[in-house]
Amino acid sequence: MALIAQLTDPHFRDDGADPCHDPVAAMRQAFAQIAGMDRKPDAIVLTGDVIDRSAKGYAHAIPVLREAPVPLLPMPGNHDNPAGFRAAFAEWAAFAPDHLSFTTQIAGLHLIAIDSNLPDGGAGLDATRLDWLASACAAAQGPAILALHHPPFPTFAPHLDRPGFQNASALSRLLKGSAVCRIIAGHSHRAMHTVWANCLASTAPPIGYGLSLSLSGAESHSPEGVSPAFDLHLANGGTMVSHQIKLG
Repeated sequence: MALIAQLTDPHFRDDGADPCHDPVAAMRQAFAQIAGMDRKPDAIVLTGDVIDRSAKGYAHAIPVLREAPVPLLPMPGNHDNPAGFRAAFAEWAAFAPDHLSFTTQIAGLHLIAIDSNLPDGGAGLDATRLDWLASACAAAQGPAILALHHPPFPTFAPHLDRPGFQNASALSRLLKGSAVCRIIAGHSHRAMHTVWANCLASTAPPIGYGLSLSLSGAESHSPEGVSPAFDLHLANGGTMVSHQIKLG
């Protein structure tokens, strides 16, 4: 049985100008919650946007993340700097040479963490990443969970769906019939759940600020105050159950 804590989108700034609450305090509160659990997670998967675009680097984020009470596996988001991320977290995960994807075993569960940040700044998977993912899926022994920053499924929120996830159809075809039985993402700054590519797929709530929702696209897409939270994903064989943990 594997237990994974998914934390996402802290958007650590280095100027203290956080729009809603202090994400460093929220991250430490999440770590304290995890440390106090009677069944501690086997790992934390951090699904991107470790820093905000306003930050100059990762020097302010690394000491906070080193406080994690269990192994922490960092993934990049669209606010992260690829070169800076690779340098900062080179010892935290075995990244692919051409992108910041990696695989690892967590208590018998195969984690496939794929970098969905394309070189042009868009979201999706190019041919190189799809080939890497196909190899990773073929090598998976037993059930696998796919983690990425951007949700590959349509959210029907225009500010999240434009311009779209490149090669989403190809990804869906690749996953169907593969060992992947769960998809987890971040980016949306809100919790969402759907069934996509024959898998339960979700985005986790943020450690940092929330974002307003407009299903018409007419309203602004702006930060809003929400209680920081994270997801717990429990895998027992091919069965997976998720819980949301809200922080004060």
